[in-house]
Amino acid sequence: MKMKMNVAKDFPGGLGLLADMAFLLLLATILVPVSCRSTARPEPEPSGGITVSVDAVPLLLKADSSAISTIWATVLEKGQPVQDSTRVNFVTTVGTISAEALTRDGLATAIFSPNGEAGLAAIIAQVRAVRDTVMVTVY
Repeated sequence: MKMKMNVAKDFPGGLGLLADMAFLLLLATILVPVSCRSTARPEPEPSGGITVSVDAVPLLLKADSSAISTIWATVLEKGQPVQDSTRVNFVTTVGTISAEALTRDGLATAIFSPNGEAGLAAIIAQVRAVRDTVMVTVY
């Protein structure tokens, strides 16, 4: 005898919680092993040859926790680390982030916190007119 299950009828709350959990598991499986860093790289400035590359660790955060992500901006000038204390500005579309950081050996770090906001956070690091973006998923 085959038994049919009506999820909407047999489980309180229908597919809501079950579907949400399945979606988050699928999202984590897809996003965690793959970097969400933008693939387009800014062209070097003709006058300075500056490039910015930004990454985040981790790329997936729970919104209702005290989790944070460390944002790493690597800044090079003509392929070499920029001068120490070069200012890097950071902005985000979701949550909060350190507004600026200074480089040391071409690296600047900032702390991103979702502050309870869920969504896809676009985090931008900028030096002069050159910028790069990394995407962090907050669920």
